[in-house]
Amino acid sequence: MPASEPSPKPTDTTYTTHSGEALQKLLYPRSIAILGASDNPTKLSGRPVEYLKRFGFAGRILPVNPTRETVQGLPAHRSLDDVDVDIDLAMIMLSAERTADAVRACGRRGIPAAIVGASGFAELGDEGAALQRDLRAAIEESGVRVLGPNCLGMIGVRDRAMPTFSSALDEDVPLHEGPVAFLSQSGAFGGFVFNESQNLGIGISHYLNTGNEVDLSVAELLDGLVRTDQTQVVLAYLEGVTGGRRLLAAAREAHERDKPIIAVKVGRSAAGARAAQSHTASLAGEDAVFDGAARQYGILRVDGPEEMLDAAQLFATGRRVRGRGLTSLSVSGGAGALMADSGAQYGLEVRAWDETWQRKMAAAIPAYGSPRNPVDLTGTLLAEPDILRRALRVAVEHPGTDMIAVLLGCADSCATELIDAVEEAHRSTDRPVVVVWTGGSGRPRQRLRDLGIPCYTGPGSAAAALGLLADFSLRPPLPRPQRPDGIDDTAARSVLSAARAAGRRQLDEYESTRLIAAYGIPCAASRPVESAEAAVTAAAELGGPVAVKLLSDRIGHKSDIGGVRLGLGGADADADADAVREAADAVREAADDLFRIAREAGVDDARLLVQRMAEAGTELIVGIKRDPVFGPVVVVGLGGVLVEALADSRVAVAPVDTGTARRLVLSLRGSRLLGAVRGKPPRDVDAAAETIARLSWLAADLSEDIAELDVNPLLLAAEGRGAVAVDALAVLTGPTETE
Repeated sequence: MPASEPSPKPTDTTYTTHSGEALQKLLYPRSIAILGASDNPTKLSGRPVEYLKRFGFAGRILPVNPTRETVQGLPAHRSLDDVDVDIDLAMIMLSAERTADAVRACGRRGIPAAIVGASGFAELGDEGAALQRDLRAAIEESGVRVLGPNCLGMIGVRDRAMPTFSSALDEDVPLHEGPVAFLSQSGAFGGFVFNESQNLGIGISHYLNTGNEVDLSVAELLDGLVRTDQTQVVLAYLEGVTGGRRLLAAAREAHERDKPIIAVKVGRSAAGARAAQSHTASLAGEDAVFDGAARQYGILRVDGPEEMLDAAQLFATGRRVRGRGLTSLSVSGGAGALMADSGAQYGLEVRAWDETWQRKMAAAIPAYGSPRNPVDLTGTLLAEPDILRRALRVAVEHPGTDMIAVLLGCADSCATELIDAVEEAHRSTDRPVVVVWTGGSGRPRQRLRDLGIPCYTGPGSAAAALGLLADFSLRPPLPRPQRPDGIDDTAARSVLSAARAAGRRQLDEYESTRLIAAYGIPCAASRPVESAEAAVTAAAELGGPVAVKLLSDRIGHKSDIGGVRLGLGGADADADADAVREAADAVREAADDLFRIAREAGVDDARLLVQRMAEAGTELIVGIKRDPVFGPVVVVGLGGVLVEALADSRVAVAPVDTGTARRLVLSLRGSRLLGAVRGKPPRDVDAAAETIARLSWLAADLSEDIAELDVNPLLLAAEGRGAVAVDALAVLTGPTETE
């Protein structure tokens, strides 16, 4: 495989491939045929025509209904063949049983894209799954790109292209055009969120519901949207992810174009973890992998639609920050303190101003106000709203201010003057300016949003949005990892080949350490032996204190059954030999009993591993697994026997560079243990990062062979003294995992 992939350059607004052209026709159609269009505008099959007419779609509306001359006042066509103009997009409002043939008809007619509204496919069991397979075959035969099935369609706000039957358009809410696109795997709930976005005045370019994603997925649509000039922000509501690597490719494209993706993904609390043979598998469940991939590729994950829309308000302004410094101006000292607390929670810094700038602010506010940061404008503001204008002018000039929050409330009586002051400040700077307006009629909040100024009802929601903006603005470039030197592919594959030849799915510890050593990962020196006497000899050859362990590919976690003895041997050679022999006999005695049961099941190996004791250090777990959605991933966490109880881990999609690996380690909740603690020197984080990066390349190179692999523990010595693997466990893929 290549050492790294070349960085793709951003392309033009439109695709040049057939697929890209189809997406353009879907997003920006000039003519829309509605198959099965009803004359009744209240029926699901009549709504698309009604919406296209009501909202003023400028293109051609082409109802197809073989039983009518007209549909809702428009000429009806008996079939697609009767339409005498080019058709960019078809909306198929037919039953599930008739849908596949309709897609084939679209292909014969040269229609590049279609939306399938019908349900009754894979979501309804075996019969529906058969219909979905037929639909998939029709798509492949015809070349038509399909959104759906079981979806509500699309709302294109700019062009008033409304091939949808969503009830979101039944509400009396003005549509706001803008730079935000919204993708949702949920139809009805996505419609609710779209409707609320319009209530909040968020400018939307497109809303698309993907349904069953038999063809077009969220990932492909996201990629298409970020390549358009109109879309600058993408919101996504996800219930599951297919084609994880494609999603990450789209996220990279968005990252390089400075276009944020703000995502809600349900399933944080789903148990769903299979009975795993390794610690890594239990730590890297479905949600943990998505969360790690999102962090790695700059996808901003939020907990729910409220947080997503709060962030969308701010990101729609197109502004970025240069730092995390927040200046807070409030009518209440208590509100300012709460804003400071909320800001700190989301990584913002509400720093007190220096004396020079405090004097400038003091000249703009009442003498009994506070010119520090947070700035207390006092209740006098309600009688003298020009105080806000003067204070904002100072805040805009302050060099340490990266963003400004204005906290107001119950001030309808002087709302016009206050809003004018905020608008002046907003226009005078490229820094983000947000308003928290609590209480009152709600009209000032709407007016501010109409002016393009983000407005919230509480400090927490404002701080969360600003924190996301800071995270995105200050994100590091996405690296393209380079394969490290010192990898012995032949040695690694020989270990795997030997295990495969023996019909085994799990490597023993010695084989597992040989495998990772082939990728340049330091391992404690060890010898496999067959007897207690051989253990004595091996201990003498290794020198120093040793560990004696049960060695078998049938047993993954040796400490669970007392299969490990530590710290054997010492300065007195005779005593060391006796101790090692005694320990080896004790382990063999335990092993004999365990493997008596194993032999009854046809397992007859029983060996020991003698290993030189490593320098004491902080225990990490580093592991890899093959995720069904994202492919090979790497996991790092606080390790040892309590790894699952601590549940402190991070996941990244493999391969990673050492910079990403270092950020993974330092993002652990317990990362303070890696610094100077209680007189102990800091740990060698760079060595841990090097190990993680190398293991991630093992995952990427050998993903077809390795299902899971633990290095637990990886002992992290003092800074400059390296890291060493003292135990490892590898589980190989089975036939179904490689198909």
